[in-house]
Amino acid sequence: MKINITAGDCLNNILTNIYKEEEFIPFREAMIVGTYSNKLFSEEFLLERSKTHKVSLKEYKESISCFINILENINSYDEIVLWFGDEPFCVENTNIVIKAIKENNYKNKLILNIVNEITGEVLKQSKIQ
Repeated sequence: MKINITAGDCLNNILTNIYKEEEFIPFREAMIVGTYSNKLFSEEFLLERSKTHKVSLKEYKESISCFINILENINSYDEIVLWFGDEPFCVENTNIVIKAIKENNYKNKLILNIVNEITGEVLKQSKIQ
């Protein structure tokens, strides 16, 4: 099974329209803003990030529930493809997503697509080790 993770809702909508048969999940975070604990997506992390975004813990968990689901079932995916832009906001999010995937001991194929966030065009593709 394959899953695609995008930088957020806007890019998610663009890619869903281009690749109609694929499943895309938006990351919906702004890791460049605020601080976070070392243990990614732990309860401490979730509480810290909810405060950073000035939302309740419940609201924060709902906004990233799709990504958390992926992490909880990480090894049921044969392939994970990340779709992010190349500006600092996306670079920070990309680094956190890759780190979280690795922390959850993902052993299968992980691909990073750096894309034009307006057109969805793949600018660069890399296999992540």
